[in-house]
Amino acid sequence: MARSIIPSALGCVILATAACGSSLSETRLRQLARQELTVEVRNHNHNAITVYAYRGGFRDRIGFVEAANTKTFTFRWSSNDLRFLINFLAQGCLLTELLPVYAGDELLLIVLVSDNQDASQAQCR
Repeated sequence: MARSIIPSALGCVILATAACGSSLSETRLRQLARQELTVEVRNHNHNAITVYAYRGGFRDRIGFVEAANTKTFTFRWSSNDLRFLINFLAQGCLLTELLPVYAGDELLLIVLVSDNQDASQAQCR
């Protein structure tokens, strides 16, 4: 298993776990990317959040996590790269760094206590 930790520019942490494989064809990678991903969202913030999968202006709602709670979601994503858009209700949004993903990846998104301080309404659009 390969593990990589990708911190966002604003403090959130994403951990990806995936099986390492030998070389895969580009076609096979595209097929795999359309399959399911799992993300565990650990919201250490004092605000509830809605989490979206985000790429190139397109966002797909993953789920809602209450303040100081953890939830796990399974979702489909049709690209080999992913960002999370975190919407702190009535406070603004944060966008994580770009993360390469493949089918079967198990992701961990940690939202820190102070992350809402850097949230912007402009990011929500």
